[in-house]
Amino acid sequence: MIRPVFLLLVCLIGAVLPSNSEEVLGQGEFCYRVVPGWGNEALAQVKVKNGHAVALDAAGRLFFLTDDARNNVVILDAKSGGMIKQWTARMPGAHGMSLIREGEREVLYITDTQLHEVRKLTLDGEELAHYPWPEGAKLHASANEYRPSKTIHFPDGSFCVFDGYGKDYIFHYKPDGTLLRWWGGNLGEGENQLKHWGPHGGALERSDFVSDSAKTRVIVAMSDQQEIKRFTAEGRFIDKIPMPGGNPRDIVFWGEHILVPHLGDQWPKDRNSSGFISIVDREYRIVSNIGAPAAVYVDGVLQPMQSDRKTFIHPHGVAVDGEGNLYVAQFSSPAAPLLKLERVR
Repeated sequence: MIRPVFLLLVCLIGAVLPSNSEEVLGQGEFCYRVVPGWGNEALAQVKVKNGHAVALDAAGRLFFLTDDARNNVVILDAKSGGMIKQWTARMPGAHGMSLIREGEREVLYITDTQLHEVRKLTLDGEELAHYPWPEGAKLHASANEYRPSKTIHFPDGSFCVFDGYGKDYIFHYKPDGTLLRWWGGNLGEGENQLKHWGPHGGALERSDFVSDSAKTRVIVAMSDQQEIKRFTAEGRFIDKIPMPGGNPRDIVFWGEHILVPHLGDQWPKDRNSSGFISIVDREYRIVSNIGAPAAVYVDGVLQPMQSDRKTFIHPHGVAVDGEGNLYVAQFSSPAAPLLKLERVR
């Protein structure tokens, strides 16, 4: 048995353990190892096409989103990986999932790229609201051009929908579902536009990450563009953070850091290329790569990154629990659609 202290020392110096040992992944303060077999028994009870998103509720249950319309949401015990329940929203293109607290309850917002809509549901699967394609904006010829990938939510109850597989617009809705504004896509000039296969996921930047807490910022994971872009809530470009060799699919704030899952290191040129997860500090510098060598900066410029080709297949969504353990949903990864990584301290 390898002692935990030894594992931590190996991680800190960036060494790689032999393949017949418990391999420690990552660098510095953020090191992990895959929990073997976690959740396998539960997932064997359901059909899973693609793992798309994961989220933890206040009770510590893990919600796992799949695009198999027979069981869109699988709920597991985060510690044991045991099955709690599963239900379907009959969404064949279920893609993005946001678990949001609204008053005294928690709800789910799920996007569907095939039905061209967003649904709001209880944690038990009861539909509360339905948001169809934004016809009133007159930016799509038909609903088929609208393929929403993710929602992000503001403290006042309003929310944005990313048209990440459609025409790359971002639509901002009032709490009652009334369309407020839209931006991105081919609107505006220069960096205010969002190139195709860009706005896949993102988040609202936490106020403690900016010097002026009055400034609300929308952070966009620009997947195939290999970068993260920051905007005002009204859609005015602020800056961007290159992620060469990455393919950022989402942004998850966690304490003083951010989690960024990368679908593949050569995606979309090579759709078989494997991905990894970056842990980023408040200066948007990568402090640990899980499933990839440490990030290298030359004169402050991040050099192209590359997967280790063995830890992950295609990380698509990530969640983190109170102990710092990671839960990873993987796209096009039938051998491992869901993984748990235990933090090594």
